[in-house]
Amino acid sequence: MIFDLPTSRPYNAPHVFGFLAARALPGLESVEGLEYQRRLPREGGGTVALKVSWRDGALRVHLPTQAAAPPSEWVARARRLFDLDADSNLIDRHLGADPLLAPWVQAAPGLRVPGAWDGFETAVRAVLGQQVSVARATQLAARLMQRFGNGGFPCAERLRDADVAAIGMFGQRGAAVRALAAAAVDGVLDLREGTDGASLRAALCRVPGIGPWTAEYIALRVAKDADAFPDGDWVVRKVLNATAAGAAKRAAIWSPWRAYALMHLWHRAARPRHREAVPSRERAALSA
Repeated sequence: MIFDLPTSRPYNAPHVFGFLAARALPGLESVEGLEYQRRLPREGGGTVALKVSWRDGALRVHLPTQAAAPPSEWVARARRLFDLDADSNLIDRHLGADPLLAPWVQAAPGLRVPGAWDGFETAVRAVLGQQVSVARATQLAARLMQRFGNGGFPCAERLRDADVAAIGMFGQRGAAVRALAAAAVDGVLDLREGTDGASLRAALCRVPGIGPWTAEYIALRVAKDADAFPDGDWVVRKVLNATAAGAAKRAAIWSPWRAYALMHLWHRAARPRHREAVPSRERAALSA
């Protein structure tokens, strides 16, 4: 089954595919240029591959007919992942009114905020990524999947009592993964698409080991909160030359589209002439 998903312009495909490429989980998903692949469960067992590619100014989906679950479910996930419901004209116009962002918006119009294929998976990976590079976080996620996933990303029930330290992640982050899983199983956390961003942040911050940065990042990708903004992010503070409080104050003018402003800050910092000023551990936060 091959079809094109309606995609409003402008749409910065290299940014979105680059963001996903930097975070692709081996064995589950991959990105080659402007083509994304994700392994799906197959009816009757096994797996098949969904492909999403940028072709002739549109997102083209190759969806195997043997994929388990209705096609509408996979299409909804693809739309969320590729942020197809955003109005870039409206967002760019609002952000471009700020003299700081104006030249960046002009140089890179249509930046989107990639969503989450699976809310729990993305939340766990956000915890794994605390204070480490994206490459290291992806390595840890791959180990987690190999040890506890039984061929896929492990579910909340499996991770609730898992020995997460066995993948080389000791201390608070390992405990935070288990606590996150327990909260998801108990219904304390709603990690479905469309959940309220403010409620999700508050619930996440009550989970031991999860702080404001992680809560904002999960709200940004899972809840698709267009105004999520991790003001304490190292790259944000570096680009704005501000403290976390100063970054929050500076970002107020970008509301209600601060998540998209964040993409511009990360995108700006990822440019070659700016990368040398960013420590290697922090470069992974940049949306390549």
